[in-house]
Amino acid sequence: MLGGSIFTCAAQGTPAGAVEPISEPALRPTSAAALVDARLPRYRPEPIAFPREASYVTSAGEISIIGYNDMLGILTAINTLFVGAHPEFRFSLVLKGTRTAPAALAQGRSAFAPMGAEFSDAELTAYESVAGSKPTAIRVAHDSLEPRALSAPLALYVHHDNPIGKLSIDQAARAFTARTSDDQITRWGQLGLTGEWAQRPIHLCGLHAATALGIFMQKHKLGGHPYAVGFSGFPQSAEAVKCVGTDPLALGFAALNRATPEVKILAVSDHPADPSSRGSREDIISGSYPLDRHLYIFVRRSPGRPLDAFVREYLRLVLSYEGQQAIASGTLGYLPLNAEELAEERSKLD
Repeated sequence: MLGGSIFTCAAQGTPAGAVEPISEPALRPTSAAALVDARLPRYRPEPIAFPREASYVTSAGEISIIGYNDMLGILTAINTLFVGAHPEFRFSLVLKGTRTAPAALAQGRSAFAPMGAEFSDAELTAYESVAGSKPTAIRVAHDSLEPRALSAPLALYVHHDNPIGKLSIDQAARAFTARTSDDQITRWGQLGLTGEWAQRPIHLCGLHAATALGIFMQKHKLGGHPYAVGFSGFPQSAEAVKCVGTDPLALGFAALNRATPEVKILAVSDHPADPSSRGSREDIISGSYPLDRHLYIFVRRSPGRPLDAFVREYLRLVLSYEGQQAIASGTLGYLPLNAEELAEERSKLD
């Protein structure tokens, strides 16, 4: 998540102070954009003054946004839309990685924190010590299936010779984490395989517990339990997938967009009797893929106080039909929110 970008966006050709209905730019015709729900609310600009005294305004008079480098295309497109409706605004994007965002938000150097993962426990503690309260997380997109994207949903992998086809999150949790002997899954027969596979041991691999994906998996899918003895953790998804691809007995987790011919992606369900999914774009957008992840914009908000006026207006655009079209039309394949998710995130703005 390093090797970021710096970008400046300025308005041209519209009288200062004017607020016009937003004009959607020409969008790249992709099937992802076609998946944006037409029922999403349209963006209706509201008059807003440029926050000249805000700490996140640079000496050059630009709104500073510091954070995730993989959101460059998304933020550039949103900024273009925003400037079309609010021509007095200019932006400076300093996007060098997700982990640059929390401190910049806490210190007021960035209007908000665009991130490809949630705050770690250490980042949250550091943030609260400066800001005095927790940040508010706003989901703005589903992760991508494109191999070039840095943020993807997770997947469960096995070697391509393994006959198993699906697994539930409950079963995965009993395999990947330390449990009592009666609850621990250690052999493939416990997952339904028969014959010569029944007594074969399961070799576990995935993302290291200190990585963003390792933290996500443990916190949200494995019940917070420590990883089982013998679990091999890696810093990168490609390494975890390689571990699975070279070991017929391996069960692993890694980013869904890092599959190779040596591995098989398992269909996943929350519980064994539930319908399962291998993470199609439609399943991800609908919320039916259990290992989905999101892109976020975190905002600073004091308890009992309204959201910063500019930040609220900006997020109204992001969480609109036009904003989701801009996101889904990006070259990295990040996917739009569904109507229920978008309504939930918009409710956080008031």
